[in-house]
Amino acid sequence: MTKVSRRRFMLAASALAAVPVFGASARADVVADAQALIRSMADTVIAILANKGLPKAQREERFRQIYRANFNHPAIAQFVMGPPWREATPAQREEFLGLFETYVAKVYAAQLSTYSGEKLEVTRGEPDGSGATVESRIVDSKTGRTVDIKWRLRPAGGRLKVNDVLIENISMSQTQRREFSAVIQRRGGNAAGLIAAMREKIAELDKR
Repeated sequence: MTKVSRRRFMLAASALAAVPVFGASARADVVADAQALIRSMADTVIAILANKGLPKAQREERFRQIYRANFNHPAIAQFVMGPPWREATPAQREEFLGLFETYVAKVYAAQLSTYSGEKLEVTRGEPDGSGATVESRIVDSKTGRTVDIKWRLRPAGGRLKVNDVLIENISMSQTQRREFSAVIQRRGGNAAGLIAAMREKIAELDKR
């Protein structure tokens, strides 16, 4: 090997050796940011749930704000609609985005209304592609029962946002997509049928 070749080899080796160090630091920052986001979101949700005097409409609006700020709503909505998204008109897509956000806020505000002091603990995090996965658990101090929750986060709009939530290893996005797929099949096999069903479901939730 000539002196020039040896020098080029050493420079290349030095560059390659430096990559994992930089990459590891960047990945650690992403994981730390992801864990901080989940802790902050959990604290905010618990504060809302602990306020038993908060009217239903205000609780739903707070959940809507949390979802909008911390979840990758366009990507989730497109995924759960599935193939009909490709054929949907711009107006249908826009309406579905609004309906799905409302649906999520109402459903989770209702499901979590029975909150009685449970806490969410972040247990670990790890790099996951361009984002991170955060593992956590809900602990019921009264019974000792725990529920494992995994959060998958990806960059969106200049920051990390939640792309999916797995409860006891069951993907909420996958579950919602299957449910919507069944609705789509019953309602004409297109976006219009799902949108009509969503309007009806939201009207039903408003009456409860």
